[in-house]
Amino acid sequence: MLTLMSAAVLAFTVRGGVSFTYMMGHFPAPFGNEIRAGALEAFMALLFCSVSLLSVAGGLRDAFDDVPGEALNRYFLMQNVLIGAMLAIVYTNDIFTAFVFIDIITIAACSIVSAKPGGKTLAAAMTYLIMSLVGSSLVLLSIAMLYGVTGHLLMPNLRESVFVLAATGKYTIPLFVLAGLMTAGLAIKSALFPFHGWLPDAHASATTSASAVLSGLIIKCYLVLLIKLGYRVFGLGIMEMLRVPHLLLAFGVGGIAYGAWKAMSQRDVKLMLGYSSISHIGYIAAAAGLNTEAGMAAACFHIAAHAIGKAMLFTAAGGLAAVSGRHKDYDSLRGAARKDPLSGIAFAAGGLSMIGIPLFPGFASKLYIASAALETPFAVWVVPAVVIVGTVLGAMYYIPAIACVFAKPDESGTDNHETPPRAAPSLPYRAALIAFMALTLFLGLFSQQVLRVIEQGLAVLG
Repeated sequence: MLTLMSAAVLAFTVRGGVSFTYMMGHFPAPFGNEIRAGALEAFMALLFCSVSLLSVAGGLRDAFDDVPGEALNRYFLMQNVLIGAMLAIVYTNDIFTAFVFIDIITIAACSIVSAKPGGKTLAAAMTYLIMSLVGSSLVLLSIAMLYGVTGHLLMPNLRESVFVLAATGKYTIPLFVLAGLMTAGLAIKSALFPFHGWLPDAHASATTSASAVLSGLIIKCYLVLLIKLGYRVFGLGIMEMLRVPHLLLAFGVGGIAYGAWKAMSQRDVKLMLGYSSISHIGYIAAAAGLNTEAGMAAACFHIAAHAIGKAMLFTAAGGLAAVSGRHKDYDSLRGAARKDPLSGIAFAAGGLSMIGIPLFPGFASKLYIASAALETPFAVWVVPAVVIVGTVLGAMYYIPAIACVFAKPDESGTDNHETPPRAAPSLPYRAALIAFMALTLFLGLFSQQVLRVIEQGLAVLG
């Protein structure tokens, strides 16, 4: 239902080229709250709802196997809380409301990670919780400082006050400090390099649908909020004055290289996918760091491409592990695609998209990022070069993984564990993978049309 409603809002805002605000409870600020919907918010809401739905459907079998019966109700409840909180962040027009739902996401995300029993999983969830709380504290401190110098929490009112402060030169240092705290806090929560340490173990330890939602959606949600703040509160000009784009560009470039380099050395497929997410978060940050409309649009498109592709990869990896004795190492997964061809095809499609092969959305998003950099003098060579290097490194770890799952199994039996018989993949799992591949194909073939929708949404966001 949420997916259908988001699609309806997207159609309305795109067709009319408008955005609208709604006062919750008809109480004005500071007693009430506001939501705002435009083409960008509706597009992100549709993306989050559809990917969340497919991730949960695709991971149902593993959830029932991995999560104890008494914790299943809590697990699915937290999945619903997550999508509600992410939609609240996408649509809210109040910066403090965004913070409240940031903390709700933290609690729900740690719950779904720790739902799978085991000491390693619990340690990963605790690390995730500690790092998330540090990020939340920085965000809260920045909001308190912003409220202290403006007296507002609604984004339009904040924008007016921040513009006045910037024009008059008042509170320049507090603005500089709070912008840095906000960026650092959201960078920690989105696992942007060098604040990425919590991500690989949390994503590798969780059950399939939790990993898909964590990597595909949750870490993107904070970057969506950062883009909203850049347009709705600070404006691109003031963001440049506060040096936020330089931070994002530096972190993004470092993340692209570091994540890809670490992914190459992994022998566990879920750890490889986790480090790959660090690299692709770097692409988004680097594009946003260009601080241009083209760069922001490219960042939003890559959010969509990575959300669909990475959620599909984690879901397919769960299916491949299921026919390999529940093992995730490359030796055990050798030939798994021959036992489950649909999972193998979906894994290959997701991997090719993440590499950036033409006709896949990953190619279009990297092309848009490199093209946007050509408009920015200080990044005209750096970003395209890093995109090319990241693409080459991506091919060096995705192609061997794809080749492994399609390879002929070792007949000697030394590289394969005894695989107990297991029920055939369920209908929801197969439907989810087919839908993921259809979305990937659509986003790749109609990338220009999707980019225009994003650009339309950004044009009315400020």
